[in-house]
Amino acid sequence: MRGQRQLADLVVHLARRQLASQHRFTLLGWMWPLIRQLAQLAVLVFLFSSVLDLGIENFAVFVFTGLLVWSWFAAAMTAATPVLVNERHLVFSPRFPSIALPLVAVAVPLVDALIALPVLVVMLAFEGELHPTFLLFPLLLIVQFAMTSGIALIASALNVYFRDVNNVVGVGLLLGFYLTPVFYGLKNVPERFQWLLQVNPLTPLVNATRAILLEGRLPAASDVGIVLGVSAAAVLAGTFVFRRLELDFVDEL
Repeated sequence: MRGQRQLADLVVHLARRQLASQHRFTLLGWMWPLIRQLAQLAVLVFLFSSVLDLGIENFAVFVFTGLLVWSWFAAAMTAATPVLVNERHLVFSPRFPSIALPLVAVAVPLVDALIALPVLVVMLAFEGELHPTFLLFPLLLIVQFAMTSGIALIASALNVYFRDVNNVVGVGLLLGFYLTPVFYGLKNVPERFQWLLQVNPLTPLVNATRAILLEGRLPAASDVGIVLGVSAAAVLAGTFVFRRLELDFVDEL
């Protein structure tokens, strides 16, 4: 228990240091992550409400909720996969817990998502969709942190042995954006192709997020079951794989 507490304190410390470092010499600083999300939102809203109308009500809020989930996951995986290779000097430190590095890579973009949260609140209030179920949103953040951390542990550990993993993750994220219902819903997809989205663990997470934020209801039991099951499996598998492979990290790096 003490070791877990120390690991959590280390992750928080490193995440704060990285956040301070990456915004130090920029004029807009902490605003850049929000600007990127709003720019992507503007393009998607223009394309799929003005050019190709998907017929989705409150489309801007609909897309923004999907972007919050996807942007955090994509940024975390992009940073976490090569982190052990990029930060090999810390891996070489005898007493430094290497497992902290992928966790920091997941935690840093979470802060970016939290910065965007007030914008979402304003959008929901403006549309008259700010429901009491919004208070459940932090629980989904915890679940997503667990899921993303488990996957990140596996990807980062494998990338030490096979550097192609970083490229595989990049291609996977490129395809995953279109196979995750960020700017469309399941009803917009022909039934025979819906299984492609349903095997994606981010799909029930996006559905659950929209249920509590946009519809003011509890998520479907099936979505909750899948999200919790995948998150638990990811944490267990990620921890097991990382611990088994980290024994030879120094030799491989």
